[in-house]
Amino acid sequence: MSADRPDITIRRAHGGDIAALVDVHSDAFHDKFLAAFGERRYAAGVALMQEIWRRQGSAGLSGIWVAEVDGAVVATIALRARITSRALPLIPVEWLFMRALGIWRAFYALTILSLVDYHIGANEMYISDVAVRHTHRRLGIASALLHHAVGEAQRLAIGSVCLFVSASNPAAIALYQRSGYLIVGKRQSVFGWLVLGNSQWHLMRKMIPRNVPTLFAPSSERTNPPSHLVE
Repeated sequence: MSADRPDITIRRAHGGDIAALVDVHSDAFHDKFLAAFGERRYAAGVALMQEIWRRQGSAGLSGIWVAEVDGAVVATIALRARITSRALPLIPVEWLFMRALGIWRAFYALTILSLVDYHIGANEMYISDVAVRHTHRRLGIASALLHHAVGEAQRLAIGSVCLFVSASNPAAIALYQRSGYLIVGKRQSVFGWLVLGNSQWHLMRKMIPRNVPTLFAPSSERTNPPSHLVE
């Protein structure tokens, strides 16, 4: 591996990863977390997200993969598909938010955190988020996770992978385009503009040929991509 390209291990998330997962999300999506919880309740919001994930158990971690560098979780990707969906346990999410944040802030936070939702089709995989710590960006980790998503889609015989990306994030759009994604739709939100300064998201899609070899072995729980495969 070259000096500026770390060895990356991609594996399924487990219960012991929850604190690291939320920490990566709060780092990668700091502006969104700050808008949702505010400065005064930021720590409470992070603790709340950990509690909800713990209550959801293994079903909540279904489709979540982590990328490790030197044994530390530095990135995550969430892959959603009908074929792999699992019923979540019934937990009082709204009540937990109200208990931690108060009634008004709870509904405000829930609205922000679910601002871009998507109804997943029968033959597609949806990437609900790709999160990389700011200290580990531009090291090929996001590209490795996207390649892994293709491998999972091929393993499950799913025809396409899609995701939403902010129209005001040209670096992320360029990354997805280099990975073969095309803009196929748009979504607008006045509320998103008011609270996040962002009113438009692109829906991007990559078609998955079933007869093309994957870059990673999808049947393996752990993947160590060779340096020449990491962008």
